[in-house]
Amino acid sequence: MSSSLLLSLSSKTSLPKLALRCHTLRMFSSSSSSSTNPLLMYSVIHYGKSVDDIDVKTAIHYFDPVKEDEVIVRDKAFPMELRKTSLVGMSHGWGVFNVETGDFRHKAVYVSDYYHPCGSKSNPKIIPLHPMGKPNITQFRLITNAAMSCSPDQNKEFVLAANCLGLEIHFFSSGGGKTDNYSGLGFRTESHYFDQSKVMYSKRDNKFYTPSVGGHFLGFWDSCFEDLTSSEMHELRFCNLPEVTQSEWELLDSCSPPTAHLVESPSGQRFLIMWYAQDYKPGKKMTFLCRGTKRFMVFREEEGMNMCYTEDIGDLCIFLGRSEPFCLKASSFPGLNPNSIYFAGDGFGVYDITTRKPRSFRPKSPSAFSTTPLFPYWIPPMCL
Repeated sequence: MSSSLLLSLSSKTSLPKLALRCHTLRMFSSSSSSSTNPLLMYSVIHYGKSVDDIDVKTAIHYFDPVKEDEVIVRDKAFPMELRKTSLVGMSHGWGVFNVETGDFRHKAVYVSDYYHPCGSKSNPKIIPLHPMGKPNITQFRLITNAAMSCSPDQNKEFVLAANCLGLEIHFFSSGGGKTDNYSGLGFRTESHYFDQSKVMYSKRDNKFYTPSVGGHFLGFWDSCFEDLTSSEMHELRFCNLPEVTQSEWELLDSCSPPTAHLVESPSGQRFLIMWYAQDYKPGKKMTFLCRGTKRFMVFREEEGMNMCYTEDIGDLCIFLGRSEPFCLKASSFPGLNPNSIYFAGDGFGVYDITTRKPRSFRPKSPSAFSTTPLFPYWIPPMCL
């Protein structure tokens, strides 16, 4: 397939304290006793007569991709503050919750370690966030994903960027607003949109980024936020595009327009990933199979934000789902596949970048994935 056809394809616009010291030890990496393994949080079961009961316990189900088996944290208290909220994002293992009033109007945004497997079972941390400036809060209930500048465990002062439908990015701070020069930020250029993309935070240059649908543009904001209106947009240039056979072209053409994801490695190298997946048919039950996912294309960022196609990211593996994307060294967690993408959303599985083939997860426990997956959120490793 020619370069122009490939880019044309990608620009279509129709376009969620250690809990169990004995049990949780099994989810730690066998090679590193100082951190947890990455985990996929996929189901939560509540126990109680009603959501208004004071004592409601939950069992949170995770999948460990290192051992390809389930981990369950049981008897976790369900905080009253989170009972009338929606989980709208996850970053650094902390859930982002939108609080609504009875008429579904926005009320507040919280972050909490409730869903983190190492969070307190009896008293999860809940941190209310403050809008930076005076945004149009009616959009907040349409948050699609979020990213934080750092984990609240590492710094009491942090900023959260929430990507909303309506082409807007909203910012929140744990320390209150820093400026009134704000009314919600977003981009739209002809045939290029940002409202369905993932926002991410770069430790390398202290900026929030979000790629446009199709991956042709990159919007970014400086995290110092002296002036929230001083956002920028960069048009990406692609090089070393792959040759695509007729059969591959037909497969990609059968997919929905690809979603674009930007991720940063531990060393600061960035990659742009295009995710091609077919739509589910109405009424189909979501299961832990590859299902809709057909292919990923990975582009390595070179000088000047040029994106160069690659099928070799070395010892790295990338995690994509509804949470902020992240990247790990596979050798740090023996059992993870290097040069791979672990995905959850449009299908569930691991994708080998070299062979260009996805495979479904193979859980060892018969009971794993016995519940319907509702929250495909990856949780990165946490130092103990």
